[in-house]
Amino acid sequence: MLSRRTRLRLSIVFTLLVLFVAAVYLGGSYLLQRNGVEKLDWHGLSLSSSGLNVKDLQLTQRSSAGTLELHSEGLQLAWRDFGFSMPFWQHLDIGSLTLTWLAAIEELEPDTPPTDLDLQRLAAPLALLPRSLRIERLAATLPCARGQCTATGNLKLLRGEDDHLAVQLDLHHQTQVINGSLTLRPRNDAIDLQLTLAVDQQPQVTVKSSLEQAGDGLNWNGQLDATQLTQAAALQSWLSAWSVPEGTQWPGAPGEVSLQGSWQLTLPSRVMDVDNLLAASGEVDVQGTLPQPWPFPGLGQLRGQLALTAHNQGQNWIATRVEADLQLTEPNADWLSALPPELRSESLRVQVQPDTPLDGLRNDLTGRSLPLKLTLALRGATRLDLQGRLALASSAPWAVQFAETRLTTRTARVNQAGWQAGELSSDLKLAGHADATAVGLSIGQGSRLQAATLKGADLNAQKLQIDLGGSALDLKLQDGALQTWQFEGPLNLSTARLEQANLKPQGWRLQSQLAAADMVGNLRGKLSNDSELQLDLDASLDAKQNLQLKATLGELFLRSGNPLAKTLVQWPELLDLNSGRLNAVANLALSAGSNAPSVDLSITGKGLGGIYDRSELSGLDTSLHVKLARQRFDLYLQQLKIQQANPGLPIGPIEARIRYGAPLASAAKGTLEVNLAQAALMGGQVTLTPGRWDLAASNQLFPIQIRGLELQQLFTLYPAEGLAGSGTLDGDLPVRLGQNGIEVEKGHIAARQPGGRLQFSSEKIKALGRSNPAMQLVTQSLEDFNFTTLNSSVDYDQHGKLRLAMRLEGQNPAIENGRPIHFNINLEEDIPNLLASLQLTDRVNEIITRRVQQRMLQRNTAPKEP
Repeated sequence: MLSRRTRLRLSIVFTLLVLFVAAVYLGGSYLLQRNGVEKLDWHGLSLSSSGLNVKDLQLTQRSSAGTLELHSEGLQLAWRDFGFSMPFWQHLDIGSLTLTWLAAIEELEPDTPPTDLDLQRLAAPLALLPRSLRIERLAATLPCARGQCTATGNLKLLRGEDDHLAVQLDLHHQTQVINGSLTLRPRNDAIDLQLTLAVDQQPQVTVKSSLEQAGDGLNWNGQLDATQLTQAAALQSWLSAWSVPEGTQWPGAPGEVSLQGSWQLTLPSRVMDVDNLLAASGEVDVQGTLPQPWPFPGLGQLRGQLALTAHNQGQNWIATRVEADLQLTEPNADWLSALPPELRSESLRVQVQPDTPLDGLRNDLTGRSLPLKLTLALRGATRLDLQGRLALASSAPWAVQFAETRLTTRTARVNQAGWQAGELSSDLKLAGHADATAVGLSIGQGSRLQAATLKGADLNAQKLQIDLGGSALDLKLQDGALQTWQFEGPLNLSTARLEQANLKPQGWRLQSQLAAADMVGNLRGKLSNDSELQLDLDASLDAKQNLQLKATLGELFLRSGNPLAKTLVQWPELLDLNSGRLNAVANLALSAGSNAPSVDLSITGKGLGGIYDRSELSGLDTSLHVKLARQRFDLYLQQLKIQQANPGLPIGPIEARIRYGAPLASAAKGTLEVNLAQAALMGGQVTLTPGRWDLAASNQLFPIQIRGLELQQLFTLYPAEGLAGSGTLDGDLPVRLGQNGIEVEKGHIAARQPGGRLQFSSEKIKALGRSNPAMQLVTQSLEDFNFTTLNSSVDYDQHGKLRLAMRLEGQNPAIENGRPIHFNINLEEDIPNLLASLQLTDRVNEIITRRVQQRMLQRNTAPKEP
């Protein structure tokens, strides 16, 4: 028998069902249509002692937001706490619920100002929830990044008398279960929330949050605890299934992560959006640890620790603590792939620690700086280490000041733009500042760049070093891009050995001051080498990229050595200057877009002395100007004076003024212009007639005049036993320069009137006369011969043979009362051997002696022409 109370309940339920059915028939159609319900079917409605049962229920609702389809099986409304209050379903059990939501195509709607967040209005819907809800099997198909995604699992909900809400949701993902629990507790003008995520009942993430109304705003406090996040890979896999489009996926997560944080914020208004969160006042503290590498898109594998504390007092967020020890491996940033392979690195480690405040803090950082110690290590093909002290802006706009900073790098090999550098390294001591608009660097003493080797197309340097200590570099930025730059300070270069086609290998050094801005600047300094050559340099580059370079050789005293001969490959090998003074000035100009520079070179010498080939020089004064421009070579010998040149017999003084010009492609086939060329020789003068000669022609004739040559001096120099005389000779020598060398053909020489005197007396000549009666008159006549006529033709070939066909007319007063005597004499002399013998019999320089002996050996061993 049913109790009276039970019978009363059943009567009430039956009455309600009758009323419910009547309502459905009388007004259901209108209500369903008004709420967009297109379909509502149920089957298997029954009553039991435990409650109202619906075996099968289907509902389809269509609205502007989309289409919702529900299908439940085994739905039960429990009798307990059943009443007339809303909702009258206080306890709801569902065996199986399938939910499908098809979102409508979004239409753009005009922006509406967000409404303030009202905690009471937020908590009001909680009263409409049942006291308990249990869904044993839940399948929800919802919109996601891949279109539609399905989640399966079970759901439990409990609501207490004080509207305390507890929700437990278990979702099946692959072979694991994602457990989510939510606890929501409303209070007077406040809401407390706790969210926990777990995997296979192992807690992973816990979030505690409290929202409380405070005047016109909200106080938001909370904590995040993910210190036991050992199933990050499972959570990431589940999230990526809903958040990443088909065909793509997030990089794999590490097996373990640790993250915790806390916040105490006061929101300026009740709207929970990003702008108000950034404008909130309060404090945030976050700490995270990645014990295993975690791939970050666009960066690489990241691991390490990070701690950050920041607060906002109503103006800007200010960082009060930053600590980090992060390591990046397998970098895959786009900028890294743009670097040459030899400059790429494999890992980066960054360490940040608190520090004491910097001295001399900039005004823009006063009151908002965070002092830090920074250590950065880059490893791979390029090795980089950075240690320094920073004052980092703790709020926007960003800025940093750094001091006591040292940057060192090392790269084994670099090959760029035709240059190869080996063991490239740097050691820079830096201080300065940087912000969004400018970067300023002060480079401390001892800062340098080095390369063990540097090779180019025509240059090879070893142990190259660039010293930058005391310099400053300033950069101007706009939107992160470089706009202008400026460098000023010392620039010192040195190399232990420089090899170049025009220079002899040795060490070089440059000490200079450089001032440059936006590829415009000037350099002033001194260039020197191991041979003690010193040049003053003055270089400038204008806005049109035109280069001007001036190199000045200060007065060089050759008595202490000749650094030019030890430096220049083109220095004449046979020229050895060992006394006097020499200076030079060279100007180089290179126009933008041109590969051919123009060069002006001026050389001045005073009192020079030395050796050229087998000739000794003394008292040489010269002024020489050389110009290279427009593929042309021009030389102007403004002055040449030689006190004496001695190729075996003394010549001098010598004077010359000469111009020469030729295309660079055929420098030996130019035009020679002689304004003056003369030399004193044996009391007389030898002169080249001024004129112009085109050396491109096969044969050139140089007319040489001989005036006033004294026989007495000739016989003094000529090594013939018993030969003496007097008289003055004049002549003309047509010297021809051609393919066979130097030749003289049909030259002429003659004695001036009234003639002269010859004396030739030796025991060998006398013995010849006694043995040959025909020669006796000749030998006797030449013992004291007064001539009135001395004429001779002169021929000289390319082999150095001089031939004289001489006619001699005169008398010997001791023979037949001085009757006239005529001689026709043919002489032949090897001039090179004659000069060599003269040099070897004189006390000449050891260098000349050695060269003469070597030349004679070459002539004697050379094959004879047929």
